[in-house]
Amino acid sequence: MVVRSVSSCLFALGLLFASFSVTPARAGGDGPEAMVMDNMCMVMFGYDMIHITAYEAEGARDPYCEHIPVVGRTIFTFDISNPSFRDMPIEVRIIRDPLVPISTDTDLDPLTIIHLPPKLYRTGTFNVEYKFADKGHFIGFVTLTRPNGEKETQQFKFMVGQTLWSFVPAALGAVLIALMVGVYWRHSHPKAKPVAAADALKSS
Repeated sequence: MVVRSVSSCLFALGLLFASFSVTPARAGGDGPEAMVMDNMCMVMFGYDMIHITAYEAEGARDPYCEHIPVVGRTIFTFDISNPSFRDMPIEVRIIRDPLVPISTDTDLDPLTIIHLPPKLYRTGTFNVEYKFADKGHFIGFVTLTRPNGEKETQQFKFMVGQTLWSFVPAALGAVLIALMVGVYWRHSHPKAKPVAAADALKSS
């Protein structure tokens, strides 16, 4: 019984950290969703991808993706893996996350902090630099225009600075560990059953 309870807690803890190691972002269009792996974001267009990595312009040159730890000048690098995408216009827009659902009718201009109009990137890579003055949550949109004129947009989410949500995984992990310890302690230290008065008299 104890082993089963502890195993269940360990399984739940493993699922929790697995869900934060590869973070899907809701995206439109066909194919797999955007994801995060090894501090590198990928937006998927079908089964082809564009890699997105963020760096601090000043200070450490560590790569970041879904969480940029400090505010300040940040450089985003976009790497186009499919050579055919170099012949298709690519548009980039980054907005401050309103933390409410966004529809096709939402006016993004008031929320926009970076906007690169559709352009061909023949070299297969390009950079975007921006100075974040405040911490918060943001959404990046990458729009690819197909040869037939069809536009396909994928998105990636990230946050800048230590925000409340950045502590959620650690907090949930601590809660699960506490539950595991509590379950183990309860089953390994069973409470003594109260002795009935009649039994006490017999024993005396």
